[in-house]
Amino acid sequence: MNEAAMQQEPVQQPCPCGSLKSFAQCHGAAQGVPLIEPQKPELHVDGPTLKLDLAAGQSPKDGFEGVDVWPQSKHVVDLTRFPWPWADSSVAEVYCSHFIEHLPMQHVDPSGNYVQMGAPGAQDLLFKFFDEVWRVLVPHGWATIVVPNAFCVRGYQDPTHRRFIVAETFLYLHKPWRVAQKLDHYNVTCDFDGGSDPTAGHVVPIILSEANAWHDEVRNRRFTHEINRILDWQAKLRACK
Repeated sequence: MNEAAMQQEPVQQPCPCGSLKSFAQCHGAAQGVPLIEPQKPELHVDGPTLKLDLAAGQSPKDGFEGVDVWPQSKHVVDLTRFPWPWADSSVAEVYCSHFIEHLPMQHVDPSGNYVQMGAPGAQDLLFKFFDEVWRVLVPHGWATIVVPNAFCVRGYQDPTHRRFIVAETFLYLHKPWRVAQKLDHYNVTCDFDGGSDPTAGHVVPIILSEANAWHDEVRNRRFTHEINRILDWQAKLRACK
């Protein structure tokens, strides 16, 4: 890509990951190219209007209340301790960007204490996290989850990353899929779908702009067999309850 193309206006727009930085300062810093702006499903919920940005740090997403261990957060909460301080079905929408890959690969008890695999009530921490997201969301409330793609250096460059996520990871949050795959013995309760795509969460790739010019067959092959083509995954998950 030539220098002129790298200086296109989109790199100065807010980064879709929700960091509140421009794309050039955030995801584009390593790549120097604009992103494709993913489309967000329309939110249809009645009742509660609370929107939470989980692990927001100092920069919660516009319209959302920040949740973090940072002392100045709107809600000072350790998201690895349970239950969270919100009632069942009390949150309209959840946003969480670049957090779940930091969750330790540990089994926990119902409070979040580390336990051995196979201990009574033991649950993988990632499943525990999503069970809690599902619990607090209103019926058909949306959760937007942004993670670095496992097939990209972004997935590995941060030494505090503990999990490596691909699009198919989100299938495990859909109860009928777990049943169909005979994985319903996993200790997980949540059930998310993608609204218009009931077989899985609606997962949008955040990709290099040059991929727009590729033929569909070429794009699919390169996304499957080459690294650094998809920067992040953005999953839109609807709570089925």
